[in-house]
Amino acid sequence: MNRALIALVSSTAISSVGAAMTLVAVPWFVLDTTGSGAQTGMVAAAEAVGLLLSVALAGPLVDRYGGRRMSVLADLFTAAAVAAIPLAHSTIGLSLPVLLVLSLAIGAGRSPARTAKQVLLPVTGVRIERGASAQEAVQRLGDLLGAPAGGVLIAVLSPPPVLLLDAATLVLAAALVGFFVPRGQTSSRRGSGYLQELRESVVALRRDRLLLAVCLMCAATNALGIGLFTVLLPAYGTLVWHDSTLVGLVIAGSGAGGVLGSLLFGWLGRRWRRWPTYTLCFLLCGPPAFVLIAADLPPAVLVAAIALTAMANGPLNPLLAAVKFDRVRPELRGRVFGAISSVALAAMPLGNLLAGVLMDLAGLTAASLALGGAYLLITLCPLLFRVWRQLDAPPLVELAPR
Repeated sequence: MNRALIALVSSTAISSVGAAMTLVAVPWFVLDTTGSGAQTGMVAAAEAVGLLLSVALAGPLVDRYGGRRMSVLADLFTAAAVAAIPLAHSTIGLSLPVLLVLSLAIGAGRSPARTAKQVLLPVTGVRIERGASAQEAVQRLGDLLGAPAGGVLIAVLSPPPVLLLDAATLVLAAALVGFFVPRGQTSSRRGSGYLQELRESVVALRRDRLLLAVCLMCAATNALGIGLFTVLLPAYGTLVWHDSTLVGLVIAGSGAGGVLGSLLFGWLGRRWRRWPTYTLCFLLCGPPAFVLIAADLPPAVLVAAIALTAMANGPLNPLLAAVKFDRVRPELRGRVFGAISSVALAAMPLGNLLAGVLMDLAGLTAASLALGGAYLLITLCPLLFRVWRQLDAPPLVELAPR
């Protein structure tokens, strides 16, 4: 593993841990200082809005100014917003409007930082699947460990020092990219204007039938998956298992399985054809999870089975990263990658709503099986439509050495 890849992967891991800690520390800070559940909810919502806006709108900036510059600036921007919360609170005071603006800024900095780090992968000179697998694994691991680490540190230190520590991790992530990762390619068309550059991402995505199919499939499966893990799973913990710990263990098992699957794909994935790997992984990681949770298995069996199925989820993002690099020109990658992410995330609120409505109308088990059946139908699409065979097509653009 070369120095650039080590720095990029380390930066991804550190920023993921910091972001996950912030997701816990900021709401905790608000609740601890105000005692208001409404204000806590508003702050969390502001961060989510900032994230969604940046996913859709920050791509042209990555192309225009380069992956390295945007990664550094986005991490430093987020670090400043995080650090401003405890510093303002301890000096001039912190009103709710200012807190909402800072939370919006925290969310807005997360997406361009992640997109920029992905765009930088070719400059490391390693095979895209291997580099993307390493990035995906440490990002999943950071998301998995950051939240509990934040909770423990809050109990030991209180929220304000933890927020300052979060800011420090983001500064370190920025320094690693800034000093050790080569400059990526920037767009040569700076005179076209931001809105025109944003429109180019939509046009490029609409013209590529495979990438459009990937977007729609990921949007649908993400919506169904988020409905399972954020609505139905907690409901099972409350109404059936009467055990919140088991809910946490199932989520942890799913995360651990995903990390292991990403690592295995990075090690062995170059030998696998993409179309059958993509199809089989979706079939194994999606529908079985709905059935396993609905089956009310013994806790140890359930957690182990969920972790095993989640291993099939690990290869999906690295595989799709390689496909995107194969099909998107370097000067368009920031905006097109951002557009793909925004489409993939767009239907998630609908998934939460659908899961809740089905649970009220038909009950928990019927809702789980219905969503699992819908997931199965969607994951059969690569077997039914020829566009998916293009996953194994030769690259359409020149890549870094493979």
